Amino acid sequence: MNSGRPETMENLPALYTIFQGEVAMVTDYGAFIKIPGCRKQGLVHRTHMSSCRVDKPSEIVDVGDKVWVKLIGREMKNDRIKVSLSMKVVNQGTGKDLDPNNVIIEQEERRRRSFQDYTGQKITLEAVLNTTCKKCGCKGQEEKET
Repeated sequence: MNSGRPETMENLPALYTIFQGEVAMVTDYGAFIKIPGCRKQGLVHRTHMSSCRVDKPSEIVDVGDKVWVKLIGREMKNDRIKVSLSMKVVNQGTGKDLDPNNVIIEQEERRRRSFQDYTGQKITLEAVLNTTCKKCGCKGQEEKET
C-alpha cells in the first residue's frame, strides 16, 4: 500500500474544509471516507457521525454512500498521516457548515484533553479523588466532621 515514499499533507484539503467523499469502509468505530483529489482516506469516528449517539456506524452509512464531511484534524503519527473527519457539523442534504466558527469541534477537543499537572504528568480522576487535602486533611470527596 505504501509506495516507499513518505506521506505528505500537500494534497490534503485545508483544515476545516468541507467536501463530499465516498464511504470506502465501515468499521465498529467509524467509517473511512475517500478524500477527492488524493489517495488518502479519512476517518469519521462514530462520535462524529451524528449529534445523537451512534453505536453501530453501519446503521448510519454503507460502503459507496456519498457523505458531506469537514476535515477537523491532520497529524503525522509513525510516518503516517491521520486524517479526522466529521459528518455531524455538516448538513448532509446541502453540505452547509453547521459549525462555521468551529466552536463545537473546539469544545469537544477541550473535553478530550487529559488533565496534566505542572510536571506534565497525566492525572486521572482516581488520583484526584485519592489526594489528601492540605487544608483539612480529608481525602477526595470525604467531608471533615466538625
